[in-house]
Amino acid sequence: MSEAALDARISLTRGTLQVDVSLAAARGEVIGILGPNGGGKTSTVLALAGVLPLEEGHVVVSGTTWETAGGPRRLPEQRSVGLMLADALLFPHLRAIDNVAYGPRSRGVPARAARTRARQELARVGLGDLVDARPSELSSGQAARVALARALAADPDLFLLDEPLSALDPETRARTRSELARRLRDYGGVTVLVTHDPLDALTLADRLVFVEAGAVTQVGTPSEVLREPRTPYVATVVGLNLYAAQADSHEVLTLAGGTPLIVGESPLGQVWAAVSPHAVVLHRERPEGSSRNVWAMRVTEVTLRGQSARVSLTEPLELIAEVTLASVAALGIQVGSHLWASVKATEVSTYPR
Repeated sequence: MSEAALDARISLTRGTLQVDVSLAAARGEVIGILGPNGGGKTSTVLALAGVLPLEEGHVVVSGTTWETAGGPRRLPEQRSVGLMLADALLFPHLRAIDNVAYGPRSRGVPARAARTRARQELARVGLGDLVDARPSELSSGQAARVALARALAADPDLFLLDEPLSALDPETRARTRSELARRLRDYGGVTVLVTHDPLDALTLADRLVFVEAGAVTQVGTPSEVLREPRTPYVATVVGLNLYAAQADSHEVLTLAGGTPLIVGESPLGQVWAAVSPHAVVLHRERPEGSSRNVWAMRVTEVTLRGQSARVSLTEPLELIAEVTLASVAALGIQVGSHLWASVKATEVSTYPR
């Protein structure tokens, strides 16, 4: 990575949660922060923005120290930060162009120059024909794009997005995600994106940082994380079953609780074992055939996802299968159903812990 434009260590206590998160990013890079609710994601963003003071650590942006614990500290209004939230928070009495011009105007840019810049930013997010519209006349997706234009019109060194697309319906979200991706490609500062949505993270971020219980548990590019998730939460985000295991042979693993798992080949010692939900086959009766991993299981949850369903199973291990709706009907799958699940040894990938 080139010289860091963001160098931060966020260490603070919020309620019962101790947050200790380090971030580094190059200019033009998008960092995606993911994690369970209450894990420290929003606290990290609020500390970068200056809303929460640090107990330890530092925030350095583009070579300028914004904060050191116990030392000088820039207030939120003194930091070159753009912010985009789930709620667009547009001024209802101002037209789109004046909402966007508010950013540069707040930085001391003269009114005419600010409105010129606002017009340019609205055109860049595909709203050049709606410069005179008021927020009540905009769709939710259009309002989100006005908020995006407003945040970037002030040329911030750091752009913070906290669940920016979560309030949008799926179709609007997809369109707005595309607009956001295109605009971020042209933004020269550092972007920090907090999201629960794996698709947002995988399509918008250059690098992913997973924060669980206040600590960083995995950092990597989207392809690295997809290939080798390192916690059960990360595996859930990327859609895999993940198990901590002990490999005393190259073909047989022992999972927590003593359940054996047959694999094609594994390194010895402590390993992770990952299984795609698509590799799990469900049956009414015990199957005959080549699958070497077969378990009698109970259905705990069925979630529809378009033309497929994710089926959560338990006993003797926790397992998620992804099957067609036709299979749900044919097998009579519902919560409480008892089924057999099978996984071929060659469908299990393993890597060291």
